[in-house]
Amino acid sequence: MQCVCGVPTRRSAVARRLIPLLIASGLLLAAMPAQAQFPGDVPDTFRLRLGAMYAWFNTSVTFQENITQGGPIGGGVSLENVLGMPQSTAGFNGWGSWNFAGRSFIDFGYVGFSRGRTQTLSRDVTFGDSTYTAGASVSATSKSNLPYIDYSYGFVKNENVQFGLSLGVAYPILEAELSAAAGVIGPGGPVVGNSVTKSAKLSTPVPLLGLNFDGRLADGLSGGIRVLGIFAPVHPYVGSVFEADAHLDWYATHNFGIGAAYGYTKFALKKEQTNSFIDFSYRYDGPRLFLIVTF
Repeated sequence: MQCVCGVPTRRSAVARRLIPLLIASGLLLAAMPAQAQFPGDVPDTFRLRLGAMYAWFNTSVTFQENITQGGPIGGGVSLENVLGMPQSTAGFNGWGSWNFAGRSFIDFGYVGFSRGRTQTLSRDVTFGDSTYTAGASVSATSKSNLPYIDYSYGFVKNENVQFGLSLGVAYPILEAELSAAAGVIGPGGPVVGNSVTKSAKLSTPVPLLGLNFDGRLADGLSGGIRVLGIFAPVHPYVGSVFEADAHLDWYATHNFGIGAAYGYTKFALKKEQTNSFIDFSYRYDGPRLFLIVTF
């Protein structure tokens, strides 16, 4: 009986010694490739890209308010085709990455645009609880901001290839505003003597899933793709955000470089409440140019 009991005791003791060694060895092996710089010997503990994006837009907005009080019900309004909003413009674009622990990254970014135009309407436009009539001179503005932050884990990380998945949050802010001093019909009839301004705005945190892939093409030259997006049912909001780009980075020195990318972003967000409804169908795409700082 003593011999039978002694065998598992010795095995348990050996196992207790081996398990920490195996764990330590596994962590060491996993950490070794994660220490590699990318691409090649370019440092990548912290990387910041700052630049601009020139984008082409397609925007439709539906805005209804005071529905329960008999306010008018309007359909979607094309900001470019109906309100004469510029179909393209430049905006600020920046994103960065902090490799704070082995394969773990914090990624962050921001893209923002602002457009405006004063146009004489060729047809009636219902926006909010008011109707801007044909012939009225209407000032229209549109703004979009997309800041985000996420945690990314690099499943592959060496001097030639980086591949990771991310989980984070974005905070899209979309706004469209119409203003006119005459030619407006409100819930109570024609508005006389007062300027009428109606603003539709959506802003809500949206969870994001992402994929990042970069490959070394030559010394100091890399290219890759980045995709972010998720369906976002966050009451009273519903919809999705999607962003993707393909980019090429060239590092003139260890710490500085330049890059180019082509990006595509689409918002399909709605907010529906008891007496109001806002729906943004908003997308843009175009080239990006940026400077890179890395260390």
